[in-house]
Amino acid sequence: MEFEALNDVKDTNTVCPIHQTKTVSFGGRNPFCPDCQRKKIEEEEKLRVQTAAERHRRRQTVETLEKDSIVGDPTLKKVSFDTYVPDNLETEKALQLAQVFATDYLSPDRKFNVILTGLPGSGKSHLAMSMLKYINENAAPSMSCLFISVNDLLRRVKDSISNTKSFYTEENMIRLLTAADVLVLDDLGSESSFKRESSESSEYNQRLLFAILNARSRTIITTNLSSRELEEIYNPKIVSRIYRGVEGHIIKFTKATKDKRSKINF
Repeated sequence: MEFEALNDVKDTNTVCPIHQTKTVSFGGRNPFCPDCQRKKIEEEEKLRVQTAAERHRRRQTVETLEKDSIVGDPTLKKVSFDTYVPDNLETEKALQLAQVFATDYLSPDRKFNVILTGLPGSGKSHLAMSMLKYINENAAPSMSCLFISVNDLLRRVKDSISNTKSFYTEENMIRLLTAADVLVLDDLGSESSFKRESSESSEYNQRLLFAILNARSRTIITTNLSSRELEEIYNPKIVSRIYRGVEGHIIKFTKATKDKRSKINF
């Protein structure tokens, strides 16, 4: 095979000070050292590979929280520990515990679940999201964090049954949620009933939740329910997975903490 352009390559009288070889001229370009040019091309290719690897790493870790989370309340995307304002001793303690637990999660070998429980509007979801953001910003090496509204998750998975193009299939969601280094399951129990009294969660819901929780040991759970109510709603196998390493890792809000969400008086 002939390359006519090679006929335009000419040696020059200059010498590369690095490789001590003659430089060449090609196509009217300034003289250059073939060895230097080869090294430059190799370094550029190495940089492209490193950049692609870093982009992939970020997508699998720090970007997971923003891109793959299912957040029922959009305002939660802007919260952090800095925006959580304690207004009594209970909320001050809750903030301190959440910060301690988030710091503990920075060690990959620390395996425990956290439960935030109490009445609606007490700030459970705010603290749970803040924990993930803190981990996202401080973990070294990076970790993947995921915030999932349980009710929205189950709705999307069920909708995917009739939508073959949906990303939110049972298989995809189980894979995504079990792979996350730290996962928040937000408002667990809300899927069972919107009534005041507890009612058992459906068999399908329990099967999906078990598949997720059974494969995990670092899950943050927010719920409006007490331990008694959780045990009434879920199969004992699910309850045991919820309670994995949870002793000493419970943040409980009582009636002392008022609903932080705005209310309309009329």
